[in-house]
Amino acid sequence: MKENKVITIQDFSSLGQCSISAALPIISAMGIETIALPIALLSAQTSCCDDYTYVDLQSNLLPAAAQLKNFGLDFDIIYTGYLGRKNVVEDTIAICKNCPSSNIIVDPAMAEHGELYSGITPDYVDAITQLCKLSDLALPNVSEACMISKYPYSELLSAEDVKNIANALTDIGIKNFIITGIKMREGMKIAYCSNNAVNFYDITEIPGQFYGSGDVFASTLVGGIANNLKTTDALRLAINYTSQAIKITSEDKSHNYGLKFEKAIPYLIEELKRICQTG
Repeated sequence: MKENKVITIQDFSSLGQCSISAALPIISAMGIETIALPIALLSAQTSCCDDYTYVDLQSNLLPAAAQLKNFGLDFDIIYTGYLGRKNVVEDTIAICKNCPSSNIIVDPAMAEHGELYSGITPDYVDAITQLCKLSDLALPNVSEACMISKYPYSELLSAEDVKNIANALTDIGIKNFIITGIKMREGMKIAYCSNNAVNFYDITEIPGQFYGSGDVFASTLVGGIANNLKTTDALRLAINYTSQAIKITSEDKSHNYGLKFEKAIPYLIEELKRICQTG
């Protein structure tokens, strides 16, 4: 069986256990060669502090991607996370279009609680929507799904609301997507939407703010798909592993940034092995 390679395009935060600093160890631990194309270098993720340092690396993005292609590498999966600016999204779209056989997985990474991240502009939403249309799988949270679909945001949604959002995303040309962070009266949910069907998955809710949980979830899902798991199996693995990492982090009250996903990596490897063996 062919060994897949993942190339991930997003920022690198030295402190914060998110973005590339989560993607590289998680996907690599799942046995997948992972190549990083950072679009910026931050001293810390933005939720850690207000005075983080920032180095723009956009000028390296297209030349680095071209050099990798010239080296003869196939990008089996292109996984994008936080990109931050419209022109970076446009460069990423150009890379994706130059790799027509790649499986493109897009985490929009631009909003939470109905609000855009600081510095994200409305034209960025338009650009990320175009990137999601190119994707084989998009991973918006509820806020991002509402912004892309132009559906009114609410903290509490019904199953009918989610289906309406899913229909709107499908109508604008986004083929397959997973909506995370859905708060319903029945509890927290994730919705996998494909072929006009919406399937809900239960999430165990642990009180608290756990920064970077979306990055851990997305990276695990990508690693599962790169291991040729069915999307539903990769999704369940991502849910369970992220839940384990959140539980471990919640037990350390002094840890106020990122997820302690490293402590849960033995669980991830064992679960991946079990799923691969059982088919």
